[in-house]
Amino acid sequence: MNVVSSFFGNLGKFWEKSSNTRFFRYALYLLIVQFVLILWFYNRLPPEIPLFFSQDWGQAWITSSSSIFLLPLFSFIIMLINYFLALYFFTRKILLSQLLVIFSFIFSIFSTLSVLEIIRLVI
Repeated sequence: MNVVSSFFGNLGKFWEKSSNTRFFRYALYLLIVQFVLILWFYNRLPPEIPLFFSQDWGQAWITSSSSIFLLPLFSFIIMLINYFLALYFFTRKILLSQLLVIFSFIFSIFSTLSVLEIIRLVI
């Protein structure tokens, strides 16, 4: 019980730090941009789109167009996990906490760029 109360007791201190709120806000904006772009262009996407760029060139890249929603979903999951971990480590490991917050923002940037690149390639 004491761990839970200290966890939520640090919540206000965590959000008082301006960099935490700023990076969270920017990551959230990028997440919204991803959903808006996908919804805006979804009807114009072909049935199959390239998504798995880490695979060998060719058919391994291709997946159904509905899989494009995986990018903002993973971005959201990474953001949630990192912010909970950053809040947990906030009083003990401040540098780790800040790195987790920044990494969430960077992951959102790369995810948004991936959505833009996929849309650019297929439209």
